[in-house]
Amino acid sequence: MSKKDRLKAQSQKQIRERLEREEEEREEREAARNRQSKSAKKLLYKTKYGRYGKEPLGFLFMRLLILVPFAWSGIYYGLIAIFGTFGGYIDPQPPKWVGWTMLAGDALVLAGIIIEYLKKHIPAFVLIVTGTGLYLKASQYFINYLSDKLDKVYVEEELRNIDREYMQRHYPMTAVAALETVILVWWIVLKIIEAKKRKHEQDTAPVKSIVEE
Repeated sequence: MSKKDRLKAQSQKQIRERLEREEEEREEREAARNRQSKSAKKLLYKTKYGRYGKEPLGFLFMRLLILVPFAWSGIYYGLIAIFGTFGGYIDPQPPKWVGWTMLAGDALVLAGIIIEYLKKHIPAFVLIVTGTGLYLKASQYFINYLSDKLDKVYVEEELRNIDREYMQRHYPMTAVAALETVILVWWIVLKIIEAKKRKHEQDTAPVKSIVEE
């Protein structure tokens, strides 16, 4: 091999070695940026899922709490009003749109609760708030009618507060939307904290560079 060929081979070898060193440095820098200490990982894990690697127990408690006003207003008194409207058991007979509106509200709220148990907070919030609005719109028909009737005609003593009784039957449905709103806001706050923690760890992660001659 001539001297020229030896110099060329040596030059190519040096180039390969330099490229390998640069690749090693790049991989090391990427690994350092993505590296997090064990304590930081634990803190981030707690922030995201709670103490035991799951979401905070408060979410489960509030989901269970949602069932109480829904069972009271939406299921029990809601179905009474719906069947009474469609079956002609309510005097005076309300228009059919009242029954359909209340039924649609009940169905949307029920769907939202099911989705909330699947931890899909945003679509659950949309369904529950929409359903609650429809349910209360239909309920307000009965309350307005009774209030107007009480102002115009004489009724017996035991019936004078019947409009307030209807409020106690149907207005608790607002608690379903309120609780779902709290869940959504809580979830958003946790997401913001999680994002800030992750950004902080990325910004403060140690970077170890390798310099080789």
